[in-house]
Amino acid sequence: MDFANAIIEMLGLQGVDIEKISVAKSARKITIAVRQKRDDCFCTRCGLQFDGVKEWCLKHLKAPPLGIYSNVEISFYQMRGVCTDCQRTEMAKAAFVHTEFASMTCGYAEVAGRLMEEITCEAVARLLHTDGMTMWRLDQWRMAYMEKRMRLPDNLDVTQLCADEVHFRSVENKKRGTFQRKTKPEFVTNLISPKAGKVISNALGRDSVALEETLLKLTPEQLDTVEHFSVDMHDPFIAVIKTECSNAEIAIDRFHLVQKANEAFDKVRRSEFRLAREQKDNFQTEMLEPHRRFILVSREKDLTRKESRMLEKLRDANKNIHTAMLLVEYFHKALDKTNVKAFRKALATWYWVIRESKLAPFVKFAKTVRKHRRYIENYIQSGLTTAVAEGLNNKIKTLKRMAYGYTNKKSFLRKILQRCGYLNHAHINTDDLFYAVTNPAF
Repeated sequence: MDFANAIIEMLGLQGVDIEKISVAKSARKITIAVRQKRDDCFCTRCGLQFDGVKEWCLKHLKAPPLGIYSNVEISFYQMRGVCTDCQRTEMAKAAFVHTEFASMTCGYAEVAGRLMEEITCEAVARLLHTDGMTMWRLDQWRMAYMEKRMRLPDNLDVTQLCADEVHFRSVENKKRGTFQRKTKPEFVTNLISPKAGKVISNALGRDSVALEETLLKLTPEQLDTVEHFSVDMHDPFIAVIKTECSNAEIAIDRFHLVQKANEAFDKVRRSEFRLAREQKDNFQTEMLEPHRRFILVSREKDLTRKESRMLEKLRDANKNIHTAMLLVEYFHKALDKTNVKAFRKALATWYWVIRESKLAPFVKFAKTVRKHRRYIENYIQSGLTTAVAEGLNNKIKTLKRMAYGYTNKKSFLRKILQRCGYLNHAHINTDDLFYAVTNPAF
């Protein structure tokens, strides 16, 4: 292969000859003039080779980088041919020119698209010397195109699933009452395979309809093979799982249980903080400051010696805080149990302490625990959590911050699948897109 053909191959061009190469070393730019081969130009109506040339049309196309030269431009002379058989003239077909974005080659579009799977459109625009809006439009087109080709892996393990929501945006609440908030949050529900560590599907909302929509991506046979399903204490989710995954054991996730316990403790802390401030108790006021709430509910093994001494002093000074801290710690120990019998015994003691303490936030939380006890016991037996889902949620939040927030619902759903699921070139073979835009419906 000679040097000219090597360049043609690296740029993903077909049916052209190189006429001239201009190099601007200081600007890291290469301009390559190519002309379409007459022998490769055919009439699209009759399929015969063109009999003559009407004219050569010059087009300027963006091409993929060549080594250190990140700015590569193609001066493409495309033939307008004459077909005497059809008595017509038309532009010869050039498969490497992108059908949706005529200012770039297919190779350039695919290189840019794969970069946008990992970084922002603006960053890719800077790297490839173009404008951000063009890259955004290309990214939207490519995700929609790949969505038609996306298939879940045949060997995907769905014996364990979990579902969790992530915040999408807050919108103005136009029908709010007098004491309602000005904005209301919108969520995206993600269906996740913990063993694969991937988002299988997602839908806008945080209700039964959203979870049902995500489960539609799985076949009835796959739904029957689900053995354990981890969720938070959201009743609409639990109702859908009982209906759609009849063989699945529902496990309440530990993260959300502990979160609810911490919320109950924080209500006690706020009440005691107000009381200490009224009594001008400087020590308790300082120890019960909002920024210390995470230290107060930390487990003993995670505290430093100094923090432990300060908390012991607080326990001696405030009985309610001491009791609330014990309840949080003992709840952790109950969840640490490895069999249901030991868990029930620990939970019975926990209930008794709450009844004796009469701390309203924990009394309310205990009722919630009692309502979902059977599902919590499933967690004790299976050990399944939404830890993978929470990790993916952090990745999604980072994605949202990188984009300075999303307003396009479909774009956000697809981006989640692209970064955290199967809507990317690692799972969809898009090698053919380097050379031509093929029909995605197959």
